[in-house]
Amino acid sequence: MNAIKVRFIERDYYKKLMESNSRDLSDAQIEKILTIADANWVDLTFKFFDDGSMIIMDNDSDLPISVKDLKGAAYDFYVKQRIRMIRANLEAKILQTA
Repeated sequence: MNAIKVRFIERDYYKKLMESNSRDLSDAQIEKILTIADANWVDLTFKFFDDGSMIIMDNDSDLPISVKDLKGAAYDFYVKQRIRMIRANLEAKILQTA
């Protein structure tokens, strides 16, 4: 069974978001904002399997977590990844039948 691993680092997610939406902030300012936030950033690895199943691992504790435990940016990331995989799967099936 094939699997796709995708890593999600919440701090990097917010950094990219700020870089793309804030032309007036320098990299140093963005880093300062993220440092001051002093949040408990999540670091997760999502493993998506061909059959639709999935495993989410917390990279800090090496423990699996469930989808219902995802919050905020991590849940948004999961939904977007799931949609990409469903779309790719449907496109592959369409090409097979064409």
